Amino acid sequence: MNYFNTILFLISIILFTSCKQSDPIQTQYNLVWSDDFNGTELDENKWDIQLGDGSDYGLWQWGNNEAQYYRAENIEVNGGFLKIKAMAENFAGYDYTSARIRSIGSGDFKYGRIEASIRMSDVQGLWHAFWLLPSNPSESWPESGEIDIMEYVGKKPDEILNTVHFADQFSNHQYISDPEYFIQNNEFHKYIVEWNENIITWYIDDLETFKVTRTNNLISSTWPFDAEFHLLLNTAVGGNLGGSVDANALQNPQYMEVDYVRVYQR
Repeated sequence: MNYFNTILFLISIILFTSCKQSDPIQTQYNLVWSDDFNGTELDENKWDIQLGDGSDYGLWQWGNNEAQYYRAENIEVNGGFLKIKAMAENFAGYDYTSARIRSIGSGDFKYGRIEASIRMSDVQGLWHAFWLLPSNPSESWPESGEIDIMEYVGKKPDEILNTVHFADQFSNHQYISDPEYFIQNNEFHKYIVEWNENIITWYIDDLETFKVTRTNNLISSTWPFDAEFHLLLNTAVGGNLGGSVDANALQNPQYMEVDYVRVYQR
């Protein structure tokens, strides 16, 4: 064996030994919870359906001046998809109906990789969201925190919002957000967050879009993201973020379609 080959051989031994010492790979994620929306009904062992205008939850108009009333009838499961239907419909004193579901009590997670494949209507006034709230908060919102994996509003059809909400040391609402350029193109896209004790990272179609670290001066002293959170999927109509509504377009049902939701943990 010549000198050059000897060097290569020694390097290969060092690399192999180093790899063996690091086994098992600590960055590996395992699937711990999922819904592929097979069948013809929402799996209520995994999802809780929230109804009404929020007043039963202490959040009149869901805390955001939203214009819809949530109904179970606006949830469809068929063809392997969940479909949340928003439409112009007079019900319980509201002009619009839609749906909202959450995994509380059956899907509560501290850290992990959380993703969904979603396609959404871009009609003016719709406000679609895939997000996380604390399951057993010791404090009220915003002290308890909120992670918005994806928000998409029809008035800004070329933008996806990635956001965390929290409070400062004086309990004032704060948020850190990033509007990510987005081509809607009427296709399904993956919306992902990877969350651990120090970093929350967002991805669209596996491309990193945004990151918030615990060392950020705005949040370091009040970081609330060390608790179990649950998943939410909903389409709101109007409200503080949704804005003015194209009522004519909503004479025909508009959808947020979800192919799957998956949660992975180390």
